Order: sequence, then structure tokens, then C-alpha cells
Amino acid sequence: MKPVFSICAVLYGDHLDLATRLLDSLRDVHYVQDIRLGLNAVHSRTQDYVHRWAAEQKRQRPVYLYQPTEGLNAGKYPLMRQMFRDREIAKRIMWFDDDSYLDEQVGKPWWDQAMELSRNFRQIGSIHSIRGRGRQHEVIAQQPWFRNKPFNARSRFKFITGGWWIAQTEFLRKWDYPFPDLYHNGGDSILGELLRQQDEPLGKLTGGMQCHCEDCMRKRSARSAPVVHINVGGRKGRRGLGVHDERYIWADGNSQPLLDHQNFSLSIYRYEI
Repeated sequence: MKPVFSICAVLYGDHLDLATRLLDSLRDVHYVQDIRLGLNAVHSRTQDYVHRWAAEQKRQRPVYLYQPTEGLNAGKYPLMRQMFRDREIAKRIMWFDDDSYLDEQVGKPWWDQAMELSRNFRQIGSIHSIRGRGRQHEVIAQQPWFRNKPFNARSRFKFITGGWWIAQTEFLRKWDYPFPDLYHNGGDSILGELLRQQDEPLGKLTGGMQCHCEDCMRKRSARSAPVVHINVGGRKGRRGLGVHDERYIWADGNSQPLLDHQNFSLSIYRYEI
């Protein structure tokens, strides 16, 4: 069967353990066209490991590395935007944050389930909700995808958590997602509202995932492998910009923010036969 997924992930900082856990879980994948890895301010030992891993994997499928120069942390969404637009991407994007990974027992049946479900939904993953922030509702009402479905200062977003998801590339491309306005926080909840405004339901990979955020862990029932583990460590495990610079998109009500975060130089490394 023709590959339908591009796997994409961003690695950050001096966290070789997370990078190793994630990439080791991606050694045996199915229906994957290519793997794209962003390297945000990674330590040299993580960088060296990722290059070795990519060189090994290229025998099976291309691997592309995207590294902001001068050790910059470009933020999650500006780097994601570059990764999605570098070259022709697959029909569906499977996204991992570096604190998510596949259980060691994940095999072809899990991939079959993910492929079939993602055929029928624009986005699938672990469904969450969160209250809107500040004046986000004002700017949402100005977006080209807004269809007058009520959303105000008291509303809650229903969305797929950004730690792991699958989305149809055609839909993301249609709405230029991730939007240039996005920096590091709030991209998942805004995408959820976009989907709601466009009458697109969210898909849940029932039995095939385990979110580790605090709320999900309180509610969880016993699960057996195989699953994709999402947000391991929960909110307490957040690092970097997600902790120290929580600039949520449009919270200040500014519909035309400065886009300085999109201006950075990028080195691209291509591992392909």
C-alpha cells in the first residue's frame, strides 16, 4: 500500500532520554512516506544521536532534519510550519511532541486502525477542553474560517491535544495551518475551534492511546498495550517556552500581531537513498 503518513516531531534542549525514547519507538513504522524532525536548541549529544539515527533509517525511508541556526529555540509552531512546507508532504501528518512515543508493542494492527480512522476524520487524537484566554474570541470572529458558531469570553475550546495527533494535510493546507500568528502555545485549541466552525468532528483513537496529562491520568482505566503515550509527565513535565513564555495566540485581542518569531535561519539535513 502507498505510504500515507509523514511523521513529524520537534525535539528540544538537553533531553537525550526523551529523544531516544521517541525515535526508538519509530524504528518499525507502517504506511510512512518520510520522517521530519525539528531540532529546537538541542544539546550536541542529542544532535549527534539524531543524525546517527537518521543515517540508519534512510535505508527504509527518507529522514529530514530541520535545525534553527545558532542554537535557537524557534518555538514549536514556526518550526512546524517550515517542516510542513519544505517539500511535498504525505496525505496525512502524524505529529509527536518529544514527550510522546509509541508503546513497544505497537505493531501493524495499531497502524491499520490509525490509518482507517484518519481516513474519516480531519483530525484524530486525545480530546480535551480548555477555557479560552483573554480576548481570543474577538480575533476568532475575524478569521476566514469563522462560520458564526457562538464563541465568547466564557466559551471552552474542544480540541485534540498537541502532544500527538493525525490530521489530513489537505485540510491544514487549505487554512494555512499552523497560522503565521502561532508561536509556541495554543495551537491545538485554536485548531479545535477551526474544526468546529467548519463542522468537522474530532476523531478519537479508542483504545490505541493513553494521554498522561493530570486530568486524563485521574480518569484513566486499566489499559493494555499497544498505545501511543501522549504528554508523558503532564503539565509538570513542560519545558522551555511552554513554561517561561506562555504567549497564547490572540489572547491580547490583536488580530495582526508582529511575526518576528517567523524570522529565523534554518539548516536542513536530508537523509535519503
